[in-house]
Amino acid sequence: MKKNLFCILVAALMLWGLPAHAGGTWPEKSIQVIVPWAPGGGSDLSARIVMDKVANILGQPVVITNISGAAGLNGALRVNRAAPDGYTVLWEHPANLAIAPVIGRAKYTWKDFEMACSIGTSDIAVFVKKDAKWNSMKEVIDDIKAHPGQIKWSLAVNSASHFTFLAISESMGGLKIMQIPGAGDKTRIINVMGGVCDITTAGYAAVAPYVESGDVKILAMASPQRSVLAPQYPTLMEQGINAESVFLYSAEFPKGTPQAIIAKFQAAVEKALQDPEVIELLKKQGIVAQYKDSAATTAVWEKESALYLRLAKANRMIR
Repeated sequence: MKKNLFCILVAALMLWGLPAHAGGTWPEKSIQVIVPWAPGGGSDLSARIVMDKVANILGQPVVITNISGAAGLNGALRVNRAAPDGYTVLWEHPANLAIAPVIGRAKYTWKDFEMACSIGTSDIAVFVKKDAKWNSMKEVIDDIKAHPGQIKWSLAVNSASHFTFLAISESMGGLKIMQIPGAGDKTRIINVMGGVCDITTAGYAAVAPYVESGDVKILAMASPQRSVLAPQYPTLMEQGINAESVFLYSAEFPKGTPQAIIAKFQAAVEKALQDPEVIELLKKQGIVAQYKDSAATTAVWEKESALYLRLAKANRMIR
């Protein structure tokens, strides 16, 4: 009798410790999606576009909260410490949580979250001022090698723009440039237009308006294949440079979030990405909508992490 009573008490305590939504009623209140960057960028806009439709599908509000600072780590830490109850989500891309742990800027990695899915990719463009003398990456590389330390390349240290350059440099046997600080796409675009630097990289969506206005010209895309949105531009690979980089917008939950909740969230996101309006809105932001489940998304993050680790080691960046 005592043994049976003990078992009943243990079972009751276990059930009491489970969140109410574990029974399948999630979500019962609003969901907070944390974007670890300032409003207006690709991460922020993609989250708002997709989550607006997801909110309709799930029948609960989805609140987008921007928590920037520390190169995206402030927002990521907030989610990392949140309760694993399905009401806090991180909207992220590999350039943050795949780089920071490698160079010692974070004690946690993307593996300390539950990877849910990804919603699409945004191409990265390599570009120069419209009247620049170069019309191909080969011409730029040849000039950098002929004049080491003189060509000005704008980048944000320890970011995607930095590691994209490192990959290009490695492929070309090492490139010595004059490094110009440029935190954020808009800053680097202004740097090019104002003559502060000669060349840089930024998300295609951010660069496109300045191509149309005649201020800059794109020499290459860093994507593995030609861009669906701008197929007229050759890739780095096509120009003999073994380097690639894209933004993969992904959703992650705190570690320990029930898989039943994640599965329901995944289904809602996948359904949202089938909506023509969502697809078109993402396209206008330079994002190609493509749903990937947790396994497929994890595979991309694994690949990116391995690349960042190799480049960090080669350039003695690991603390």
